[in-house]
Amino acid sequence: MSLPNNKQEELFTATNELIGFLPEDDPMVIFSRKIFVAFKDEDFTEYYSPKGRNAKSPALLACVTLLQYRENLSDTETAEACVRRLDWKIALHLPLLENTSFDPSTLCYFRRRLKEHDASSCIFDKIIQLAKQEGFIKRSTKQRIDATHIISHVNRISTTDLLFRAVQCVVEEIEKVDVEFYESRLPEYIKERYRKRFSSFGMSKEKRADKLSEIVEDGLYIKSLVEQCNFSKLSALKQLAIMETIFDENVVIREKTVDEKVFLEAEEISCPKQSIFDPRDTSLQLGRKGKKSWVGSKCHIVETAKKGEINFITNMIYQPANEDDSRIHEEVREGNNQRDLQPEKLFADSNYINGSAIKKYQENKQVLMGYMQGDNSKKPDAFKLAQFDIDLELLKSICPAGKESLQGRFGKDGRITISFSKSICKGCAFFDDCVGKTKAGVRILKVSPHHQYLLRRREEQKSEQFRQEMRVRAQIEGTISEAVRFMGFRYTKYKRKDGHHFQFYLTGAALNVKRLIKAIINGNRVNKSPEILPLVN
Repeated sequence: MSLPNNKQEELFTATNELIGFLPEDDPMVIFSRKIFVAFKDEDFTEYYSPKGRNAKSPALLACVTLLQYRENLSDTETAEACVRRLDWKIALHLPLLENTSFDPSTLCYFRRRLKEHDASSCIFDKIIQLAKQEGFIKRSTKQRIDATHIISHVNRISTTDLLFRAVQCVVEEIEKVDVEFYESRLPEYIKERYRKRFSSFGMSKEKRADKLSEIVEDGLYIKSLVEQCNFSKLSALKQLAIMETIFDENVVIREKTVDEKVFLEAEEISCPKQSIFDPRDTSLQLGRKGKKSWVGSKCHIVETAKKGEINFITNMIYQPANEDDSRIHEEVREGNNQRDLQPEKLFADSNYINGSAIKKYQENKQVLMGYMQGDNSKKPDAFKLAQFDIDLELLKSICPAGKESLQGRFGKDGRITISFSKSICKGCAFFDDCVGKTKAGVRILKVSPHHQYLLRRREEQKSEQFRQEMRVRAQIEGTISEAVRFMGFRYTKYKRKDGHHFQFYLTGAALNVKRLIKAIINGNRVNKSPEILPLVN
């Protein structure tokens, strides 16, 4: 499919024929004059073939997608809006008296084309570039970041159904990778059994247990067949490793002998540690935050943080649901470098703050702003970690009582372990307060290699200036609320990691479009009056 050949702007579009129909400061008029004209079909050249019939204009589809996400419409509603709504016709330069509709699946194919070419951020980057050209995003502006949980449309199915699906995926992958092995080596009963759908709903406990053992036996038999053969095509079966992981996490497998015949018996684990909820999408993870748990992912939203001005989202970062927020800083730096941004400060909550992150930002001549969590140990204040004089070079420490520790050592997790001798601790008058009731009977310190950065931050965050600067971080909660309440951001619309990330970028682009229009009308000043153009619908 190739790009359209007609480059001439039609004269009889709603934009030209309905001049004055909408006010000059109407969002759709601004969209027509500033955003629609910024997208060109040539921007999408590398995603289309030079041969084949002409495609629907990708520049038009990109703008349609922005309006779709701005109003949280389905593909069908979006296609209808291009025909029925005059404001959309004006914004998209569509003919006024012609039915220029397209099939809703056209939008689906357009999104798929961008994902397949790793161009999920191309629309988002275009809006960022436009905002920079208008002077609304500066290279060295301050930024803030926060994360929100994204829930996938996936059911946590029963263990029996999960194991069946795992074996079924192995059989399907074998058929796809090596048809010869599938036809000649796999037994007919296995091909027949896993060609059909299966659900354990309504099964008795005994039948479910028998089916579970049958599935496990089939899966292990397929594994033995693959290991015995020398077919190079089967050397890297992805689903086979996934099946083994699902087996290990969900069932206990035992051998059972009946009439001198050996059978496999599988028993469900009552509280399984499930890291895979769907063998077809291993990116789905179980996330926990306090009492809240969800299956899906997380999105880290990075936006500019200028007080008194309209701010713009500069990155939408995907992260598995079970990973810690503090591991996202490298992606933040990569995104800023990609978009030629060098923020002087990044404001974040305490989940993002650790000594290593603070150090890396300082090395890049930046400042990571955020409150460092305090010492949550139950020790008296006089004997908490901050009261110990620690020498990271010598790996030694002096306790509040003036006693020197033994030589410390680095652990597997990279932290430093410093302990005191038993003779010193037992003879100390502060033994009960400092050591207390511990199995070791001595005081043991677990110290980060960047301990000095933590101590410095805990002192800095006590100042009034630090607290005043951190007030700008809280406003990103409004951005998350707007995306969730008005754009359906809480639930994923697409599957797998690339689908999640694509939705993040499109949502961020739609939010930036609304802010760009408001900034153009109001001169980038925050206008609290809702009559002109509210940030939310």
